[in-house]
Amino acid sequence: MRIKEAIAHISGFKFVIDALNIQSSAGRRILYALPFLKVSEDIEREIEKTEWLIEGMKEEAFSQKIALIQMKMGELRDIASTISRLKYNTILDDIELFEVKHLAILADSIGKEVKKLKLSFVIIPDLTNTIEILDPQSKKIPQFYIYDEYSPTLTSIRSEISKINQSEATDDEINALRLKEKEEEDKIRRELTQKLQPYGVDLKSALNEIATLDLLIAKAHLTKELQLTKPTFTEEITFLSELFNPEIESSLQKQGKEFQPVSISIPAMPTLITGANMTGKTVLLKSIALIQTLAQFGFHVPASSAKIVPVDRIICCMTDEQDELSGLSSFAAEMIRLNKMIEQIEKGESLLVLIDELARTTNPTEGKAIVAGVLNFLSEHKVSSLITTHYTIDIPCRKLRVRGFRLKDENVKIDIHNINNYIDYSLEESHENEVPHEAIYIAEILGISDDLLHRIKSYLND
Repeated sequence: MRIKEAIAHISGFKFVIDALNIQSSAGRRILYALPFLKVSEDIEREIEKTEWLIEGMKEEAFSQKIALIQMKMGELRDIASTISRLKYNTILDDIELFEVKHLAILADSIGKEVKKLKLSFVIIPDLTNTIEILDPQSKKIPQFYIYDEYSPTLTSIRSEISKINQSEATDDEINALRLKEKEEEDKIRRELTQKLQPYGVDLKSALNEIATLDLLIAKAHLTKELQLTKPTFTEEITFLSELFNPEIESSLQKQGKEFQPVSISIPAMPTLITGANMTGKTVLLKSIALIQTLAQFGFHVPASSAKIVPVDRIICCMTDEQDELSGLSSFAAEMIRLNKMIEQIEKGESLLVLIDELARTTNPTEGKAIVAGVLNFLSEHKVSSLITTHYTIDIPCRKLRVRGFRLKDENVKIDIHNINNYIDYSLEESHENEVPHEAIYIAEILGISDDLLHRIKSYLND
């Protein structure tokens, strides 16, 4: 999975990525090239870089230097294509030579700050030789010109042009000198390109190291702004304590409401989650998918603590998922996704499977059988998985229940505006086969027609 794929398929991930204050286009390129890490040690190594910055930024002097570096990041241009041209010894034009000079000077400046901060995980090559090649006047000014210092011949030609411009020379004489000047400048560009060619690898490394630092600083600020936490990793059971969803939390805060954090453990077996409508089951699955995705891309996560089992792939089947299988019914598309999941499991891939209301679009009798069959398969293969359902499933498996409505008092007026205040989104172990029957109660809260409710209840009592 790549970042773009995660943005498209993991709810809330785009919100987090958009919140990153990356200063340069090169930093954003590095972001989109991030790998989905699958080995605990690799993930921890990546996350530790951000953690180091976060800890350092608690000191004012350190934080000020980071702010200075971040300000300089705004000058960074993504000249990967120019460096690539240099690799193949393609003669660079004035703009490209300027880009190389500018990068070298910027790398020198940022590199000095990095050394002061002792950021051992950022290694910016010494580009002194590159600067000397492109800055014969030693002024370290971020601009480029074919200087006279590059060639005595060029100095002589320009001197002649200066003199002839003040005389009554013919156009042919002036044009001849101009042509000589251009030929000499082209020669210098060719020589400069040849001199720079050995430093192409260092230039590319400097560009990517600075861009990576830009991303890491943005991740550190993001962690503080969204109050994310450093995850740890295990090979056994995932434990997420007080997880939250930053996008939904932000939306609720704008409405003067609060997001209720939820805690959950995810062992290597299927877990069936039940609960009334509107009790946060779908949000829970989306938030877990978001946490797993962020962690394996090397980000801190929205929870008070998180111990995570890395997986090869996250499988999400959500109720509002857009069906990419054009022309198929929702049920057919769901079955095809399930079959692909099974193929991946049988290939030996480790998965985190999150399915919201499995087989919801078919009849209850067959729907229950499908849920039971999937649970049985996932149990046999010891797959970490969460499945929400409204069906009554009586096969043995781990079951959790959303506590749901905690107040049913006729003296309290519950409506669509305050209903969240009276729902307990936390989970508890459940040993019951029956799912909660609160749909009618919710319909009443939503103000559904009394006439319709009366008719519904008459059938319910039959």
